[in-house]
Amino acid sequence: MTTLISATYALQRQKIAVERTLYARSAEESQLAARWASAWHKLVQRKLDQDLAARMPARADFGGFLITPPSRVLH
Repeated sequence: MTTLISATYALQRQKIAVERTLYARSAEESQLAARWASAWHKLVQRKLDQDLAARMPARADFGGFLITPPSRVLH
């Protein structure tokens, strides 16, 4: 549950960074905000993957190989 809470927080921060990118006064400010938005996006994706991995344990298929659950992709 804490990973979903931290993912929600990171998603809110990503939204703020995207807004700063859109309303930047200069190209430098826009680039900096875009880097922040990208970093927050990666953090949100990692938290969602952690949450999914915690909820769905890997299972073995018929050949004995472990099947990892599919990750959630944040668009």
